[in-house]
Amino acid sequence: MQLYLIPPDGGQGEGAPARRRRSIPCLSLTPQQRKRLRAALRNLRAAYGSWACLADVMGMSVTSVEAIANGRDAGSPATAQRAAKAAGLTVEQLLGGLVAADRCPTCGRSG
Repeated sequence: MQLYLIPPDGGQGEGAPARRRRSIPCLSLTPQQRKRLRAALRNLRAAYGSWACLADVMGMSVTSVEAIANGRDAGSPATAQRAAKAAGLTVEQLLGGLVAADRCPTCGRSG
Protein backbone atom coordinates (compact mmCIF):
# COMPACT_ATOMS: atom_id res chain seq x y z
CA MET A 1 0.00 0.00 0.00
CA GLN A 2 1.28 3.43 -0.92
CA LEU A 3 0.79 6.43 1.29
CA TYR A 4 0.70 9.91 -0.21
CA LEU A 5 1.18 12.93 1.97
CA ILE A 6 -0.75 15.97 0.85
CA PRO A 7 0.20 19.27 2.49
CA PRO A 8 -2.62 21.15 4.25
CA ASP A 9 -2.52 23.98 1.68
CA GLY A 10 -3.52 21.49 -1.00
CA GLY A 11 -0.54 21.40 -3.27
CA GLN A 12 2.99 22.59 -3.51
CA GLY A 13 3.59 23.21 0.16
CA GLU A 14 4.76 26.39 1.75
CA GLY A 15 7.65 28.23 0.22
CA ALA A 16 7.49 26.61 -3.19
CA PRO A 17 9.27 28.98 -5.57
CA ALA A 18 7.14 30.74 -8.13
CA ARG A 19 8.05 29.92 -11.71
CA ARG A 20 9.68 32.72 -13.60
CA ARG A 21 10.21 32.89 -17.30
CA ARG A 22 13.81 33.79 -17.96
CA SER A 23 14.75 35.68 -21.06
CA ILE A 24 17.82 34.13 -22.64
CA PRO A 25 19.50 36.52 -25.06
CA CYS A 26 20.22 35.29 -28.55
CA LEU A 27 23.96 34.96 -28.92
CA SER A 28 23.82 34.59 -32.71
CA LEU A 29 23.57 38.35 -33.27
CA THR A 30 26.33 40.65 -32.16
CA PRO A 31 25.43 43.79 -30.18
CA GLN A 32 26.06 45.85 -33.33
CA GLN A 33 23.75 43.64 -35.39
CA ARG A 34 21.04 43.88 -32.73
CA LYS A 35 21.36 47.67 -32.82
CA ARG A 36 21.02 47.67 -36.62
CA LEU A 37 18.02 45.32 -36.41
CA ARG A 38 16.30 47.70 -33.99
CA ALA A 39 16.98 50.65 -36.31
CA ALA A 40 15.73 48.68 -39.31
CA LEU A 41 12.50 47.76 -37.51
CA ARG A 42 11.86 51.40 -36.59
CA ASN A 43 12.45 52.46 -40.20
CA LEU A 44 10.21 49.67 -41.50
CA ARG A 45 7.47 50.76 -39.12
CA ALA A 46 7.66 54.24 -40.61
CA ALA A 47 7.53 52.76 -44.12
CA TYR A 48 4.56 50.46 -43.37
CA GLY A 49 2.72 53.05 -41.30
CA SER A 50 2.12 51.11 -38.08
CA TRP A 51 3.49 48.35 -35.89
CA ALA A 52 0.40 46.27 -36.63
CA CYS A 53 0.93 46.39 -40.38
CA LEU A 54 4.64 45.60 -40.07
CA ALA A 55 3.98 42.74 -37.66
CA ASP A 56 1.39 41.32 -40.05
CA VAL A 57 3.85 41.44 -42.96
CA MET A 58 6.56 39.82 -40.84
CA GLY A 59 4.18 37.16 -39.45
CA MET A 60 4.89 38.12 -35.84
CA SER A 61 2.91 39.58 -32.98
CA VAL A 62 2.84 43.33 -32.53
CA THR A 63 4.20 43.09 -29.00
CA SER A 64 7.18 41.01 -30.14
CA VAL A 65 8.13 43.41 -32.91
CA GLU A 66 7.76 46.43 -30.63
CA ALA A 67 9.80 44.75 -27.87
CA ILE A 68 12.68 44.06 -30.25
CA ALA A 69 12.55 47.55 -31.76
CA ASN A 70 12.53 49.18 -28.32
CA GLY A 71 15.36 47.00 -26.98
CA ARG A 72 13.32 45.03 -24.44
CA ASP A 73 13.98 41.83 -26.42
CA ALA A 74 17.20 40.88 -28.24
CA GLY A 75 15.72 39.58 -31.46
CA SER A 76 17.06 36.63 -33.41
CA PRO A 77 18.42 35.73 -36.83
CA ALA A 78 14.90 34.62 -37.78
CA THR A 79 13.57 38.08 -36.91
CA ALA A 80 16.34 39.64 -38.99
CA GLN A 81 15.39 37.38 -41.90
CA ARG A 82 11.72 38.39 -41.64
CA ALA A 83 12.65 42.08 -41.46
CA ALA A 84 14.94 41.74 -44.48
CA LYS A 85 12.15 40.08 -46.45
CA ALA A 86 9.75 42.88 -45.48
CA ALA A 87 12.34 45.44 -46.59
CA GLY A 88 13.16 43.65 -49.85
CA LEU A 89 16.81 43.23 -48.85
CA THR A 90 19.14 40.44 -47.87
CA VAL A 91 20.01 39.90 -44.22
CA GLU A 92 23.57 40.98 -44.97
CA GLN A 93 22.35 44.27 -46.43
CA LEU A 94 20.01 44.83 -43.51
CA LEU A 95 22.54 44.11 -40.77
CA GLY A 96 25.73 45.03 -42.62
CA GLY A 97 27.71 48.23 -42.32
CA LEU A 98 26.71 51.52 -43.81
CA VAL A 99 27.73 52.26 -47.39
CA ALA A 100 28.27 55.74 -48.79
CA ALA A 101 25.69 56.90 -51.32
CA ASP A 102 28.22 57.09 -54.15
CA ARG A 103 29.33 53.45 -53.68
CA CYS A 104 27.79 50.20 -54.86
CA PRO A 105 25.85 48.65 -51.93
CA THR A 106 26.87 45.18 -53.06
CA CYS A 107 30.60 45.42 -53.73
CA GLY A 108 31.52 48.84 -52.25
CA ARG A 109 33.20 50.22 -55.36
CA SER A 110 32.70 53.84 -56.27
CA GLY A 111 31.13 54.24 -59.61
